[in-house]
Amino acid sequence: MANIRRDTLGRVSRKKKAMPWPAAPTTSDWVIDVAECLRGEGGVRDDEGAKFDLGKSWTIYRVPMNMKEVYRKAYVPRLVSVGPYHHGRRDLQVMEAHKMRYLLLALGGDAGSKEGSGVGDSLIRQRLEEMSSAVRELVDKARGCYSDAVEFGSNELVKMMVVDGCFVIQLLRFYGKFSRDESIDDPIFSARWMLRTLQRDLLMLENQLPFFVLEKLFELTSSSAELSLVDLVLTFFDPLLPREGKIPKPNPKEQHRHMLDVFRLTFLTLLKDRTDEKSSWTHLKSPNNVPLVRERQLIHCVSELQDSGIKLQKRGCSDLLEIEFEHNTLEIPPLNIDDNTVPLFLNFLAYEQCDEVAEPFFTNYFMFFDSLISSENDIEILHKHGIVDHVMGNHRDAARLINRLCREIVYDLDQCYLSRQMNEINVFCDKYYSHQWRLWWRNLIDQYFSSPWSFISLLAAIFLLLLQLGQTLYTIYPYYVPPK
Repeated sequence: MANIRRDTLGRVSRKKKAMPWPAAPTTSDWVIDVAECLRGEGGVRDDEGAKFDLGKSWTIYRVPMNMKEVYRKAYVPRLVSVGPYHHGRRDLQVMEAHKMRYLLLALGGDAGSKEGSGVGDSLIRQRLEEMSSAVRELVDKARGCYSDAVEFGSNELVKMMVVDGCFVIQLLRFYGKFSRDESIDDPIFSARWMLRTLQRDLLMLENQLPFFVLEKLFELTSSSAELSLVDLVLTFFDPLLPREGKIPKPNPKEQHRHMLDVFRLTFLTLLKDRTDEKSSWTHLKSPNNVPLVRERQLIHCVSELQDSGIKLQKRGCSDLLEIEFEHNTLEIPPLNIDDNTVPLFLNFLAYEQCDEVAEPFFTNYFMFFDSLISSENDIEILHKHGIVDHVMGNHRDAARLINRLCREIVYDLDQCYLSRQMNEINVFCDKYYSHQWRLWWRNLIDQYFSSPWSFISLLAAIFLLLLQLGQTLYTIYPYYVPPK
């Protein structure tokens, strides 16, 4: 009867039982959870405490989600996976049979192709064991190259790198022969779309193997008469962004990280030699040590540069990134925008955004173009001068695409190789736009002399104004000078 009580009117009510609250975790529970995390994949305990991976060995990265949302298909392979990030995807399983076939060819097997030498099974097994042992010695170093944790065990990771690495190397060798007009009896080279898709997939940042793994496999399977691995890589990827003359080779003193890094360095070799202290913005500080942001980026678009008197000129026989401003002339090498170059540029940008060592040359380059282009009229001007060539269908789509390339990009104002050029352009334009009458004259030119029809309309208006003025004079003249 303990739960029965009467209210003030004598009515009987039954006391409700309180619902029990879930027990709060004790302090020891979360302490145990954190301790297990420190002992697990988060870190490794020793006498000094937990040690975490600070990313100093990372060279292959997951593209940040904010960049993927802008143009996702530029970062995700469509045909083949290389490395752990996209391994096992169902839509990429078609190429697994080709990988095994290329592995057999790299080991000297037949695989139904005229390229194989047809060695015995015992020798193939022996060579495969040598590859496996060599890659196993590198597996821990290779695991540390990836920014995301690699969930595969050592045996599975070794198998993946041997299979994927031999596929890449054999593909490079076949293409080297193919580029010399030698006949290649292989289904990948029979389908034109397949080869170009592979070239795009194998230059994606998330689809890379550490270059030292490829070098070891190349060393174990190479003959003395063939080209170097770097030369084969450059030959394979050059059709994505063809250049005049020979492809500049990367500095042999630099350690190559992966194939994307090797191809990117070919655009920087000559440029790095010409870059000097003038290209650094670290010395441009105001007296109170406030950064001069206005002086660190291009302020005016192409049409405004032309209005101020700057001439545009296509720069021939130069690397893509070599932009110069001399004698009031802005010289820019031609830029091709198509389905091959856009994914390439975006992966260059993603690599520079993720890696601390990679200098932001392509980031500077496209931020410069992003400032140059604000409308389809700017693209039209650049197109007429042979500076921008695109296959987008219209200039408006091309302008939007170039502006999208730089969306979600972090621009370091203190590190730009185009600082001198931008500063000189801004100073030149400031002198022009500081006089108001020049702006009035330019507005008059743009409004009434931009086309023959506007000019004819202006002449007609002037003619009608003169007629009206003459009629007025003839009307008032007799009033002041009466006839005799």
